[in-house]
Amino acid sequence: MNKRGQFFIIISVIIIGLVAGLATITNSVVKQSDVKFYHVGEELKFESEKAIDYGISQSMNDADMKQLLTDFAEDYSTYSNADDFYYIFGTVSEITFAGLKKRSDGIVNVDFSSGSGIDITLSQGIFTTRDISVSSPTGTITVNGVSYSFTLNEGQNFFFIVSKEIEGNVYTTTNG
Repeated sequence: MNKRGQFFIIISVIIIGLVAGLATITNSVVKQSDVKFYHVGEELKFESEKAIDYGISQSMNDADMKQLLTDFAEDYSTYSNADDFYYIFGTVSEITFAGLKKRSDGIVNVDFSSGSGIDITLSQGIFTTRDISVSSPTGTITVNGVSYSFTLNEGQNFFFIVSKEIEGNVYTTTNG
């Protein structure tokens, strides 16, 4: 009988140990942010097309169209949750560069003349525009060592580069 009592005591200790072990196990989940940045490019492409369509339907001249697109780009940049915005818009003879960096200062190189291009300094939180004469229909914008190519077409053009840093990774979308 002694051996039978010892057996039950050992089984009881094992069962209590298992129950206590299961009760103290904690599950931990590291929440990754849901990267839904892809929609920004689609949204901006759609909205910019609507802004250009509006300008054309109102028979705006180049100066009015430039102001319309500048206002659109500034408003979108201000209200979007992305970090960096770079825009090229205008015609094959003259373009406007517009940009906004929300987190830091930076320099962007814009080249539509098949040369060294123009360095444009962007200060954090300040929407900046600059008119650029065009001598070539193809151009590049270089941001943080990455070059993005654009080809200007007849009529109104609207190109953008938008980026956002999420958990140390930089996500970029463009329509160029």
